[in-house]
Amino acid sequence: MRFEDLVWTILEKTSLQKLRISSVEPMDWSDDLIQLIARSPRLAKHAHLPLQSGSDRVLRRMHRKYRPWHYCEKIEKIRAAMPGAAIGADVMVGFPSETDSEFEETRHLIEELPFTYLHVFTYSARPGTPAATMPNQVPMRVARERNRTLRELAAEKKLEFQRSFLGKTVDAITLNVFDGEHTEALTDNYLKLRLAGKHDPNHWVTARVEYVSGGALLGYLEA
Repeated sequence: MRFEDLVWTILEKTSLQKLRISSVEPMDWSDDLIQLIARSPRLAKHAHLPLQSGSDRVLRRMHRKYRPWHYCEKIEKIRAAMPGAAIGADVMVGFPSETDSEFEETRHLIEELPFTYLHVFTYSARPGTPAATMPNQVPMRVARERNRTLRELAAEKKLEFQRSFLGKTVDAITLNVFDGEHTEALTDNYLKLRLAGKHDPNHWVTARVEYVSGGALLGYLEA
């Protein structure tokens, strides 16, 4: 059974209202899986593909099975099929022997691709792992600076994505968080939404986005 067959079976055999798929390896994003998520209103428009590095040489040292151009092809297909989807990635900086030019390859690839968020990790040696004994360990101060660079780039991309929904409606599920003025919710495409007023949790609602502030969309229920 392929992964997309499992997803289809869940939709067919259950009454689950919404399914959000977590991290899936790049090469497992088949055309069938992409089209299934794009076409089904019961599947959240959200794709998370571990990247780790945009450098072919670093990926080979990590023993990853995909290459940067393979990864780019998958991201471009996902964005073409789902223009409003959240697209995220895990990225590691400071892997042993990562040079300035290899890091720049990663930064440039992230800059060019339509990511809406990133999880950026700084490599740290784990005793007993092959990477821990590799030569040319990257100094921690260098790795942390690279981490900061990517986090700043990710924040810019996230804000750009959030602003693209100003004046538009979004579907979101309400959460059990109320700060006295707003109820927190999570959109179908993985954006934090703060709804004016108090609303019961675990309900899907349609909201109009009015502002972007504090890392979240601010909106009101559609009348």
